[in-house]
Amino acid sequence: MLRAVRLGIVASEMEGEPTGVGRFVEGVVTGLAESAFDGEVHLFFQGEPFEHPLWSDPRFRLHYSRRGGRSPVLWEQVSLPPRLARAGLDVLCGPAYSLPPRLPCPALVAIHDLSFELLPEELRARERFRRRFLARSAARRARRVLTISRHVAREIEELYGVAPDRIDVLPLAVDAAAFSAARSGGLPPMSTGAMDGAVASPRPIAPPYAVYLGSILPRRRIDLLLEAFAALARDHRELRLVLAGANRLPRPEALGEQVDRLGLRQRVIELGWISEPERIELLCGAELSFYLSTYEGYGLPPLESLAAGTVAVVSAGLGLDDLWPDYPFRCERLEAGEIERVARRVLDSAVLRHEVAARGRELVATLTWEACARRLLEAARRALDDGATRGRRESP
Repeated sequence: MLRAVRLGIVASEMEGEPTGVGRFVEGVVTGLAESAFDGEVHLFFQGEPFEHPLWSDPRFRLHYSRRGGRSPVLWEQVSLPPRLARAGLDVLCGPAYSLPPRLPCPALVAIHDLSFELLPEELRARERFRRRFLARSAARRARRVLTISRHVAREIEELYGVAPDRIDVLPLAVDAAAFSAARSGGLPPMSTGAMDGAVASPRPIAPPYAVYLGSILPRRRIDLLLEAFAALARDHRELRLVLAGANRLPRPEALGEQVDRLGLRQRVIELGWISEPERIELLCGAELSFYLSTYEGYGLPPLESLAAGTVAVVSAGLGLDDLWPDYPFRCERLEAGEIERVARRVLDSAVLRHEVAARGRELVATLTWEACARRLLEAARRALDDGATRGRRESP
């Protein structure tokens, strides 16, 4: 066990409205709080102090830059290094694809996926260059590289030339207890806006509904999901589709245009970004969920859906592949007709649906943030051991 070590984490992704990386950071911090770690955890934030239940843990040291209006990249690359140097860290973890330019200690970097390398059309040229530059530099300078699935580990090895013995896989986790406690509830009232051609929801969403959870990106093929749902809606006249996630399409209005074209004006609800309790309640009340993508590093929403007792219709290439290789509601092809076929199988087979949901809850319960944090600490220990070994080799 790693003891009496000062571990630093660049935790700015926890601020504001956290998405995937922010939820990863909060999960790891939660896991550290639950662990027997006997050192200090220094958390570095860009903005102002904020309240969090974990801050009462005496092992946590909080560092606020109060630079919330500054570019996050500029803050990490320019403002953060002096603060890191003063903290006297033993190991630093950069959880979001990058590291500061001047490292005061051995470092770990988390690279969750390589979408900016493999799907260049999703980003403008400047943003693509920035992400590639920072990730490649961090992978080269880090003592160890962290990632979240075996297939991304292989991509990092092949594309970045990182030796496999420098890569640690940390599967993401789900708060199964929170989903279990909320399984009987409905979505609480929210103040939400609607996209063009969709319906706002000022009241709790009544079942039956299906849900898509996650930022809306081109690779997540909401266009195919809407086509499949239009076919399902003809036979399931009460079923609605809820989209919960920030709309990050190059043309955000294209979503509403397709909804209108398919005649789904009264059947599709866009909630935008929602909080963690709302995510839990939304999934617990759904008939099924969808998560379909041409590329993902992990894909946490399907596992959250299973924790809620709601089966997910998914594509291949997710963290679910590692957890459940023969999952029965995986689409063989990323096509509207195939999505419709698998979704009909879910809706038309209550017995199978319940069996899959029960098995899913069992498997997801094995994914805990404490286990994820333990793997992070093991990686930090290896980083220190690697440095000690290198020092002995270089000494005269």
